[in-house]
Amino acid sequence: MQWRSLAVLLVSGFLLPACAAAPRPLPAGPPTHIDAEPRIVTASEVSTEHELEQRGERGLMEQRWSDAAEAYRTLLAGMPDGPHAAEYGFDLGLALEGMQKRAEARDTFLELARHSPDGPKARACLLRAASLDAYLEDWRALEGIGETLLARGDLEDVDRLVALGSRGLARVELGQDGPAEKDVLDGLEIADGLHYGARDVLPVAVAQLRFALGEVRRVRSEKIRFDTLPADFTDQEFTQRVEERAGGLLQAQDAYAMAVRSVDPHWAAMAGTRVGEMYRALHRDLVQVPPPATVKTERQKQIFYAFMHISYRVLLEKGLRQLEQTVDLGERIADSSAWIQRARDAREEMRTALEDEKAQIAKMPFTEDEVRAAMGQLKARHAR
Repeated sequence: MQWRSLAVLLVSGFLLPACAAAPRPLPAGPPTHIDAEPRIVTASEVSTEHELEQRGERGLMEQRWSDAAEAYRTLLAGMPDGPHAAEYGFDLGLALEGMQKRAEARDTFLELARHSPDGPKARACLLRAASLDAYLEDWRALEGIGETLLARGDLEDVDRLVALGSRGLARVELGQDGPAEKDVLDGLEIADGLHYGARDVLPVAVAQLRFALGEVRRVRSEKIRFDTLPADFTDQEFTQRVEERAGGLLQAQDAYAMAVRSVDPHWAAMAGTRVGEMYRALHRDLVQVPPPATVKTERQKQIFYAFMHISYRVLLEKGLRQLEQTVDLGERIADSSAWIQRARDAREEMRTALEDEKAQIAKMPFTEDEVRAAMGQLKARHAR
C-alpha cells in the first residue's frame, strides 16, 4: 500500500493549501450562474454556433465555397429552428451557387422562401432563384418566380425589373412573344428611369432584359418564311420578304449587342451565339427557296442555285465571325458552359456549310467568277 500513501502525500503537497492555513469561507449570496454556449456535435468535431458561423463567413469571403457550405449545413442541422436559420439557409444557397451547383442552390433558396414567405430573406431568395432558373433555362419555373415576385408588395424598382425580365424571358421562350414584349418593355422603362445600366457595362438584370428583347425580335423575324411564297413569285415579292426578315434580324442583333455588354459573360455568350444562329437560319431558309416556275431547264436551275448561294454566302460569313468571337470569349475566360459549346458546334456546322457550298459550285459548268460577273450585270440592268 506504499503507492497509496505516496499519492496522498503528492495531493497534499501540490493540490491542497498548507495545513496551517485556515480554509477560505465560501462567498455569501446565491451561487454564480455561468452561461455556456451550446455545443454542436458532429461525427468529426465539436463546435459552437459562433465558431461555425465565423467559418462559414470566412469561406464565403475567401471563395472557399465547399468549406462555407459545410459550415452552414452543420449549423442548420444543429439548430434548424434557431433565430438565425434564415440567414444560414441563404448563405448556404450562396455557397452552393459558388460551387456551380445551381440546381441545388435554386432549390435551397426556394425552400427557404416557401418556409418563411414573410421572412426577412424571402424576397432575396426569390431573386436569387430567378437568376439561377435563367441560367438553368427552366422557363416554366422562371415564369412562376417572376409572377410570385410581382405579386409581392415589398419590391423595390430594381427588384421589379428583375421580375419583369424573368417573366418576359420565360414567356418568349415558351412561345408567348406578345406578353413577353410587354414585360420586357416595362422593365426597360424602369431601368431607363433609374439610369440603371447607363454605363458601358450592364448589370445582369438589364442584360437579361436586352437579351429577352432580342429573343422577341428574333422569334418574330423567323416567323417570316420563304416557303410560303407562291410558285410563280416575282422578284419584287421575294425581295420584300427578304427585307422584312433581314430587318427583323438586324433589330434583334441590336438588342443582343447590348446584352453582350453584361458584367456577367454568360449573357454575352448567349447573345453572341444567338446572333450567329440567326444568320445561319436566314441563310438556310434562303438557299432552300425553290426556283420559280419560269426556271425549267437543268442549266437554269444550276444558275439559280449558284446565284442564291453566292449572293447569300455573306450571311454565313457574318454568322461565322460572330461565333468565332463568342468562342474566343469563352476561351479567354475559361468558360466551359453549354452556350460556349453550342457556339463551337454552330461554328463547325457553318464552316462545313461554306466548304460544301463552294464544292457544289465548283462542279457546275461555270466558274464562281463568271456567276459574280453575271450578277453584276443583272444588278446594273435593274439599276437603270
